Amino acid sequence: MHVLEMMREQWIEKLVCPNCRKTGMAELSQTDDLSWDVQTDSVPEGFDVIQSQHGIEFHCASCDVPVEP
Repeated sequence: MHVLEMMREQWIEKLVCPNCRKTGMAELSQTDDLSWDVQTDSVPEGFDVIQSQHGIEFHCASCDVPVEP
């Protein structure tokens, strides 16, 4: 018997604070095989994850501003 197993998409986003220029790498993935919803698997030190009505946003913990992916 063969079972077809779907793989969740996983990727890395480079984060850059537009104010202090701090950088880091965040790891993200699909929440499940059939969804376009995204979850944060790992957030670099110095960054926070904010859940907004449009999805996940990253903010610099020092400057409290949205960062650029």
